[in-house]
Amino acid sequence: MGGQMALRDQFVRRWRLLRAFEQGEDYEAAELLKVLAKDREEKPGAGRSWSLRTLQRDLSHLVQSGFPLEGVRKGRKMRYRLAAAFASSVPEPLRPSEWAALYYALSVLRKAPGNPFREEPLGPCLGGVLARLQAFVPAGLRAYAEGIEPRYAGVIGSLREQARLRRVGEALARAIEEGRPVRLLAARPGEPRRRWWRVDPYLLGFEGGCYHLLGRDAERGAIEAWPLQAIETVRAGRGAFQLPLGLDLAGTLAERLRRAGGPGWSVRLRFKKGASLGGVAAFLAEAFGPAQRTGGRGDGELTVRTSDLLGLRRWLVGFGPEAEVLAPREMRMAVAQDLEAALGRYRKSERRPEG
Repeated sequence: MGGQMALRDQFVRRWRLLRAFEQGEDYEAAELLKVLAKDREEKPGAGRSWSLRTLQRDLSHLVQSGFPLEGVRKGRKMRYRLAAAFASSVPEPLRPSEWAALYYALSVLRKAPGNPFREEPLGPCLGGVLARLQAFVPAGLRAYAEGIEPRYAGVIGSLREQARLRRVGEALARAIEEGRPVRLLAARPGEPRRRWWRVDPYLLGFEGGCYHLLGRDAERGAIEAWPLQAIETVRAGRGAFQLPLGLDLAGTLAERLRRAGGPGWSVRLRFKKGASLGGVAAFLAEAFGPAQRTGGRGDGELTVRTSDLLGLRRWLVGFGPEAEVLAPREMRMAVAQDLEAALGRYRKSERRPEG
């Protein structure tokens, strides 16, 4: 988490500097530090102040990224500005930062699953638009725009997750309406691994901040509840089913969720140096269950008790190698497999030619 936040802070700072320079003004270091501390002016107590050394590093990075900054000495102070020749080379009416933002936004739209920009007839049209943008945008600016993605890699992952949940929800709603059984690849609260279930789906209900499926587990003949996020795949089954007469679906769902919210599992985690353990513990306690710092001072260990192991597992993958599961062993192995699969998908997408 610490590394991700550092990358994001870095990107936000450099984007603000670019936005300031493209106004055509020149600035001395003290003025640029105020630009970086904009959050503190708008919301007292928010944001943070940055050092002169950090500013100099950011300016150097902008130059290396292809933005020609000029240093002009006025008296005893150095003032910085964006070279006029570069500003005039960027096609109007957009500014350099606006071109970069548009270029990145279109790239995200093309990669996002389950949207019309990947299909006929809009897909080829969008490809043509992006090709034209590439011809207009200076090479240095394109490289800068493409460098945005590592800072916001979670955007693509979030879009994929939303598309998956929509597909799962639509398939379940269709099965409920038609009265047909389904096969689910899913994990219930308290179970770290997914497995296949044969289910008669009764209800998709919203409880506790998310959607759940209420249905009859054919293997045990018991009515159970599954969080929608925990359902990976839905496959249509054969035959039909009948709803039990007089069953209060909403009341039964609420009762099953209360029953599932027992003591849960204890998960021991370690975060790399730089993570704000106090903030992480507060978030875990709010989202998953009681959490506290454990181990010796400075070792980065936390313990959280939760019944939503699959939700915690998905959340941990967002940290990448900066978060490590120490126990239980089964959870540790499951998160390691998730990370390996996620990295494999990113490597494949990097090799895939743009078209």
